[in-house]
Amino acid sequence: MPDPSLLLGHAATVDRLRRLAEAGELTHAMLFTGPDGVGKTTAALELAVGVVGAAGWPGGPLSHPDLWVEDGSAENLSIERVKPGGKEGPTLQDFLALRPYAGGRRVALLARADRLTEQAANCLLKTIEEPPAGSHLVLTAAHPEKLPETVISRCEHIVLRPVASSDIGRWLETRHSVDPERAGVAAALAAGAPGRALRLATETGVLAAELDALDRFLATGGGGVVGALRTAAAVAPGAGAEGREQGLATLSAWSSFVRDAACFATGAPELALWTAYRPALERWAEELPAERIVVILGRIVAAGEAVAAYAQPRLAFETLLLDIFAGSDSPPAVEPPKRPAALAALSDAATGDRGPRRRGAPRGKPRAAGSRSPAAAR
Repeated sequence: MPDPSLLLGHAATVDRLRRLAEAGELTHAMLFTGPDGVGKTTAALELAVGVVGAAGWPGGPLSHPDLWVEDGSAENLSIERVKPGGKEGPTLQDFLALRPYAGGRRVALLARADRLTEQAANCLLKTIEEPPAGSHLVLTAAHPEKLPETVISRCEHIVLRPVASSDIGRWLETRHSVDPERAGVAAALAAGAPGRALRLATETGVLAAELDALDRFLATGGGGVVGALRTAAAVAPGAGAEGREQGLATLSAWSSFVRDAACFATGAPELALWTAYRPALERWAEELPAERIVVILGRIVAAGEAVAAYAQPRLAFETLLLDIFAGSDSPPAVEPPKRPAALAALSDAATGDRGPRRRGAPRGKPRAAGSRSPAAAR
């Protein structure tokens, strides 16, 4: 049975799949999808560990010879990580060509499979269509639309839904000893993704940076073209994987606030999560019709999709902010609330002197059967 503290919101799903494996009914190819940070790789790895019996393996589960994990830092995965003859350790097909070592099954986990190039995805398709006996292939993807339909259609689709903010908040408090007020704000910002909430709540300065970006967004109201471009220059991230992650985090914070503003505008303030920003939410609801707030929310979501699909972040932010604030239907400028001490940047002592780690930071070399490199599951 999975540890619910590690599989927040998804323990029942993993448990169901494990029972299928025990009954010999687990499909040979699965695709775990859901938002970034929701726990796709964590859930997939827990399933894989259970299937091959790696929990008590000497050196840790990732050292098990029947488990292959690709969760490296590469922004794109070329065909070299899939086809036989790997120069930097066994590839996916090298691994699956071997017989199980410790039991009757092998599991290959390919995290963030939406990084696959077209050639790599086509090579992967051959493996899915002709799987070796006793093998299971598990893919995870936040953006499955980037995968060929031929790959998607041949996998069992496992959807991991966003976790309730209240559950994330309690998890941060009880499992990670986060101050309740900080936990509540981090949970609201995380949009249902426990991994993102944990980073916001525990890594130095990350939560403060996201709140700064939200405060700049709210202060842009009434600033016209100049104000919109000034805010874009201040908050738009750079290019590359780290820039995209930062940009998506900022857009997530903005969309979370605007979603709550829509709740206020439609007479459902009890559904709002941003209680500390209530005056700002009320002002938006007073000054803007609900229809306009919903349109703004849609624009932010579309901008996030564009950034995730490798749009240039600076241009995406400029276009978005001009659309929201440059016209006569701009939201009002509002003063951000004063932040309680609990929401100030964490001290080094509170976090064990950990620096921030973004998705683009090294995860260690891609791990294959028999290697002992750690992998960070998400």
